[in-house]
Amino acid sequence: MLMKAWQVVRPRSFGRVEIPIPEIPHDSKDLVLVRTDWAMTCGSDIPFFTGNKRYRNYPLAPGAPIHECVGEVVKSSSDRFRPGQQVLAIPDGDLGLAEFFLAQASKTILLKPETGDPAAACIIQPLSTVINAMDRLGDIRGKSVAVMGLGSIGQMFCWLAKTNGAASVTGIDPVEHRCRFARSMGATETVLRRGIELVHDVRAVPDEWNPPDIIIEAVGHQMNTINDCLELVRKYGTVVAFGVPDNPVYTFEYEIFFRKNILLLGTVTPDWSKYLTKAQDLYLAHREELSRLVTHRLPMRETESAYGLYERHEDGIIKAVLDASAW
Repeated sequence: MLMKAWQVVRPRSFGRVEIPIPEIPHDSKDLVLVRTDWAMTCGSDIPFFTGNKRYRNYPLAPGAPIHECVGEVVKSSSDRFRPGQQVLAIPDGDLGLAEFFLAQASKTILLKPETGDPAAACIIQPLSTVINAMDRLGDIRGKSVAVMGLGSIGQMFCWLAKTNGAASVTGIDPVEHRCRFARSMGATETVLRRGIELVHDVRAVPDEWNPPDIIIEAVGHQMNTINDCLELVRKYGTVVAFGVPDNPVYTFEYEIFFRKNILLLGTVTPDWSKYLTKAQDLYLAHREELSRLVTHRLPMRETESAYGLYERHEDGIIKAVLDASAW
């Protein structure tokens, strides 16, 4: 049998295709086949959409590059899941732009009845990665935190830093609506500047910048902002490298890092089984606040438009979900 899927046929261009529904291998004991209900865009998808992943050839695999999905189990080789259950799952190969996808049981959680809106529940997946990063930082109570980049991940960092007792949370981003949104999510102040612009400001008038104890790089996909963070953090401070790299080798301001005795913390890919569960519990406890991150809902047939809005930061977008019932 065939299913519909979107395929990035060339940079910034999707084509709809029909491909076979994936099957669970007979010898598998930990896979689920999920019918997609909702799929959510992520900033880490954008380089695949724009062509900035130089090692990738086009067209991409049908279904790529979505990895934040909610749907219904159709088949299961895992004793943890059965058909008819609603789950949040990370598709194998990030192939979530399709009517059906396979997922490992360890990257799947059963959504609780009190979850409510299943579209907004897609937030649980990225939230799990932010919780993992904050756990690695340890106790931040009373510390000053800055967040470089106020996309959806940066918004979550602002919210969770404040929730976890940070004395102050400074959001840094050149997009006005993102700064405004961050103030509603817990940022005590925002700076409407690009990282390098703020660095130049601080060099010119150093007394007007209070270097934070911790600065979180939540931009990624280029090599500049990690170095901006090195300049902006205090001596003996911590820089969290969270933004996804597109380049295997970075030009890194090593002497600044060395002379300031900075702790550099890299964080990616948590223990999914543990952190998806933690994220669901946190989401349920603060559903009204966190569901606000979903600013746009579009039918699956408007996938290309959703990615265009997300790339250009237009129309006040923070997070967009795609309705898989509307191809």
